[in-house]
Amino acid sequence: YDNIEKKMYAGGATDQFIRWENPQTGSTFTPVAISAFAGAVRSIAVSPYTANRVFFGTSSGKIVLVDNANTATPAATNITGSGMPAAIVSCVGMGTNDSNLIATYSNYGVNHIWVTTTCGGTGGWTNITGNFPDIPVRWAIFYPEDNTKAIIATEMGVYETSNINGSST
Repeated sequence: YDNIEKKMYAGGATDQFIRWENPQTGSTFTPVAISAFAGAVRSIAVSPYTANRVFFGTSSGKIVLVDNANTATPAATNITGSGMPAAIVSCVGMGTNDSNLIATYSNYGVNHIWVTTTCGGTGGWTNITGNFPDIPVRWAIFYPEDNTKAIIATEMGVYETSNINGSST
């Protein structure tokens, strides 16, 4: 939900999101096609820092930044990093700005937790799965005002790290 623009975002058909234009008062829904998704939307995060910016995670492992998501012609940028799994992106979370992101994957047998300080892209993500067990990760957040600590929600419970440090996390 974008509490500034008062719009709700949801997954739609493959390569599409749905924008609920007036969730307080009506039922106007706009389907928006985004070919960069290369799958179905599985996670959504509205930026609290940049107006009308939404991050989408997909069933194909893509993380896509969409600017002007409130318009008929949004601009989509695939910010997925090289080496990231082609698995379900269960969460994209923001830290102290849009450049500090944490992304999680919910499949078995993949590197589950990734971070970036550069808003992603090729080479911009670091796998911080470290010694984490091979379990589906559902959600992750940075500590408030601290991009070096995170809380991770999984099928087995909630984990935390007080030192995001690449493969040594």
